[in-house]
Amino acid sequence: MRVLVVNSNTSEAITQSIAAVATAAASSGTIILPRTAEYGPRYISSRAEATVAALATVEAIAAAGDQVDAAVIAAFVDPGLAACRELFSFPIVGVAEAAMITSLFYGGRFAIVTTGPRVVPVFEDLAATYGVAGRLAAIEAIEDRDIDPAGHPDHAADALAAVGARCIERHFAEVIVLGGAPLAGLRDRVQARLPVPVLDGVSCGVRMAEALVGLKIPKARAGSYAHPGRRAMVGLSEPLAALFERAP
Repeated sequence: MRVLVVNSNTSEAITQSIAAVATAAASSGTIILPRTAEYGPRYISSRAEATVAALATVEAIAAAGDQVDAAVIAAFVDPGLAACRELFSFPIVGVAEAAMITSLFYGGRFAIVTTGPRVVPVFEDLAATYGVAGRLAAIEAIEDRDIDPAGHPDHAADALAAVGARCIERHFAEVIVLGGAPLAGLRDRVQARLPVPVLDGVSCGVRMAEALVGLKIPKARAGSYAHPGRRAMVGLSEPLAALFERAP
């Protein structure tokens, strides 16, 4: 099984971190194919950046062609997720949706801990879109804006765990979700500091992608997730334009 993991940010360092987590989470025999968005933000922290990243993500998956069995969008705003599910015949998983859904199997209420307050309303919107707002206990951001998960992982884990502990104590969270693909590599460190399950979206996304491939469910041929059909497009990359030219 070949699973494409797309970092919707443009940082190669983040891609390498995500790829390591994805590879560790994958089953034996699954090949992880990491890819970095070719343009857009270094790190997504607003709706505007997410919109730019959405097109870059769709183009990155289109460039992979028919060489993959599934794709994971490794950015915690799931940029382009719905569009990708329309266009591609293989399973597409967003790490935010995967983590939120997986949390329901581990507890009644989950909290998201993240690194910036601006994305808190964005994550709230996502939880509502995915139908899990009633199980969302809280979304909390750490106060340290200069946190460096790669360079100082223990310091970052301490900060995230402190916020997670507050969610457990004050908001009765029973599962903690790390709200950011670059935070995925900290899961074990944060888990060691907290008494409830801690999830990262990259691991959840890879395992969910594997499960969906195994189910062998065909793509919808009717409804809003069916392929939109042939459409004339201007200025798109050749692989993406070909998707719109292809008959459903």
